[in-house]
Amino acid sequence: MTPFNSEDLTELIVEENKKFVVLRSSENAEDDPDYEELGRFATRDAAKEFLRSHQPN
Repeated sequence: MTPFNSEDLTELIVEENKKFVVLRSSENAEDDPDYEELGRFATRDAAKEFLRSHQPN
């Protein structure tokens, strides 16, 4: 598991069954992240592009 941006663990891209899964934890989670799956992608680049274009409200 690696963070998408630096040490910020709010958004992660994890590899699972040859797919790249985008996860995001709420900003209120603090020390105990509560990850929600946002999507599955065939490539890490596609997952990164999704995160760039899909900002939280």
